Amino acid sequence: MGGYYDRLGNILSDRLANDDDPFETWEPNPGKIREAGNAKERVSTAKKKIEIVRTDVPDELLADYRMLNLPAGAGAEDCKAAWKRLLKKNHPDLVVGGAQDLERATRMTTKINESYKRIERWLGAKR
Repeated sequence: MGGYYDRLGNILSDRLANDDDPFETWEPNPGKIREAGNAKERVSTAKKKIEIVRTDVPDELLADYRMLNLPAGAGAEDCKAAWKRLLKKNHPDLVVGGAQDLERATRMTTKINESYKRIERWLGAKR
């Protein structure tokens, strides 16, 4: 934190001698700036383009991809992330309600696990 306040103090002490606004020249997040006339505008950095690789999926696996809330043909990393996310949300150990809620969570977890295993086996056999 000391570096931030030291830098701010240096900017202020350097700029208080003249009538310019000291905060005009201070750039806390250095980056590209586009200037037009007397206006400055920060240009956002280019985002990495995420390339989604999908493959053709047998009809038997379409329901499994839907169970994981993924588009058909999503990769192994996406499937694993979705599987983990759904288990964290639906795991029986996290149920607060009664026996019916526990039974529903157990069934849901079983379906999620079975879907993930089928997709994982299919993706492993493709390699």
